[in-house]
Amino acid sequence: MTHEPTAVITGLGCVSPLGSGVERFWAGLFTGCEPHPPTGFDATAMRVVGVLEVPDHDGPREDRPVRLLRGALSEAIAQAGLDSVRIQGAGLVLASTSAGWHLPEQAFGGQAPTDGHGPLRKEWPAVVVAEELGLTGPCAVLSSACASSTGAVAWATERIRAGEAEVMLVAAVDVVTEVVLAGFRSMRLLTKRRCRPFAADRDGFVLAEGATVVVLESAVHAARRGAVTRAAVTGWGASSDAGHLTTPASEGIARSMRAALADAACRPEDIGVFHAHATASPASDLAEARAVEEVLSPGPSGVPTTAIKSAIGHTEGAAGLFTLAAAVEGLSRNEVPPVLGEGIQDPATAAVQPSRGRRAHPAGSALVHASGFGGANCTVVIGREPAARRAPQPVPVHLIAAGRSRTEDVEAVGWHPAFDVRSAPLPGRQLTTPRPDRTCQLLAASVGALLGGLPEEWRSDCLNGGLLIGTEFGQQHHHARMHAALRARGIRGVDPLDFALSTFNTPASATSVIHGIRGRTETYLGATGAVEALVSGARSVRSGQVPAILIGGYDAPENRLRVPPDSPPLPAAATVIALGSPRHGGAPVGASVELAGHTRLPIASRPAGPAALDVAVKRLCARPPALLVAGGLEEPDAEAGRWTQAEPAAGAVAALDAHLLAIRRIADGEAQDAVVATTGPYCATILVHYRRPVERSAG
Repeated sequence: MTHEPTAVITGLGCVSPLGSGVERFWAGLFTGCEPHPPTGFDATAMRVVGVLEVPDHDGPREDRPVRLLRGALSEAIAQAGLDSVRIQGAGLVLASTSAGWHLPEQAFGGQAPTDGHGPLRKEWPAVVVAEELGLTGPCAVLSSACASSTGAVAWATERIRAGEAEVMLVAAVDVVTEVVLAGFRSMRLLTKRRCRPFAADRDGFVLAEGATVVVLESAVHAARRGAVTRAAVTGWGASSDAGHLTTPASEGIARSMRAALADAACRPEDIGVFHAHATASPASDLAEARAVEEVLSPGPSGVPTTAIKSAIGHTEGAAGLFTLAAAVEGLSRNEVPPVLGEGIQDPATAAVQPSRGRRAHPAGSALVHASGFGGANCTVVIGREPAARRAPQPVPVHLIAAGRSRTEDVEAVGWHPAFDVRSAPLPGRQLTTPRPDRTCQLLAASVGALLGGLPEEWRSDCLNGGLLIGTEFGQQHHHARMHAALRARGIRGVDPLDFALSTFNTPASATSVIHGIRGRTETYLGATGAVEALVSGARSVRSGQVPAILIGGYDAPENRLRVPPDSPPLPAAATVIALGSPRHGGAPVGASVELAGHTRLPIASRPAGPAALDVAVKRLCARPPALLVAGGLEEPDAEAGRWTQAEPAAGAVAALDAHLLAIRRIADGEAQDAVVATTGPYCATILVHYRRPVERSAG
């Protein structure tokens, strides 16, 4: 029996409001720190208790996210004992929600943009550190609201399990910004005292900032170099509430918990400590406690629980990784950090037992949970030792169908004979609060067109599998509107519905609510973000995690706030593709298109060129493919050679259009196979190999 690589944790690094370094982070979890007025703007009119910023990190505001991230990276790499050669072979995944928005006048105002627009992009910190360290492994940037960094842990774990990397750097950074503070204030989620998770009189959280990095390695790689293993990622699970864009649901949280336990082959009673998301908002804490009651079978006194936002505040997309760092330190030190704050516990949350003072870590694993706007959930199981995992039997990944929406029309195209292109699109449920904006409507229409033509069993599998999305420009016009409202009318002018629609994951979340998508929802950033969604979804199908999944991309011109000269056009568009395993319906060989494999080039500030693509093709394919298609090459490019260049266009949907071109030619019998390469500035270059399905023996 062959075993799948398991992911272990060998290094941690933290830069937080508690100070720089893991030692200060851990000590501060027992004491907390006092909120203070933000240093970068005047928040007097917001009437909040204050914010929690990283101390002693003075310097230009422009590079603050990068500086915080560098501090956490250097500590994590040193703690893991990684030399420069091993680091260069590592991959990187970054989670962030506010990077780029820390420069509001440049991002949303009338001032001239900074050179290259780099610091205005959420991908920028990842590009800087990847180029500084010379990383050559898989790289991605996630922005799935406050569930971003637990999703990053899951993504990195899958890269190790798949054998795509032996070392992965999981990083998260967020900084306090005026627009985000105003957004949370408009939704009445900020406390006027202190954050008191699970207390009967809880009234919200304190907004905070920081950076944290976790070094993941395959257990074999760590043992080979004699590294100290601090803990292991034994399982993960993700889900979508599919219920409401701002109010969490216990059913969705429970689904992610069950999936994580199943992935870890872990029983509920094997969990020693629950590390809660616990924003101290009335609805969120209650939903989380009810999920614990449903999944973890608490005893009379409840499940031992801690919630570090009571000490560190809410660090947005970085919150889950800070919580995971606390779980790893707790296992290593055999101690559980407390839930700080006075107050009587809400009887409705009795399923959790808040830790107080100092207590020994109970036997068993730690369960780390995070939720985000739109009902995105991700849960991770952290154990003391790695568990042997049987390697899954890989299954082929087929392209089933696609739905495409443009401002003027919606169409569906299918490559599998069971897909009925004549079927009417599924309209889904009506979403009124908040009312979907154009990008949400385009994405929902694409999914509806695709689902309408699928047989019922396939449709159900796609809804349970999830929706992975890529975007280059996200939902930035909502932040721009909030910024303009603040300048014109003050805090009372900020519309909370703008904030609800502003997270880059909102179109995926809104679509999950409209069509009832209960599986994982996740959003990848950059010009090739939708292609990262494609290959990440293919891994889920190939490994047997799900039988089918939806992947796609969206963008719209109103979200491209800065348009460099001679930029290609950016249409308002969304495209969604259904991937599935051959278990569906016994289709004849050759009736579909198979995703045979992929490879990545590192994230970089400039697009890859044809020469680099040619080298990658040789690594990906045993023989030259019949068709080579490239998107995102710098124009004009006289060295493209045999590459057919896709029509230049900006945005994540353009990258998928290049793939649809090749898929259609294979499905129509014009080519036996093809490699599609998509590249661009500030993103990873990804090459995907497609082919006609091949005969496979029953054995």
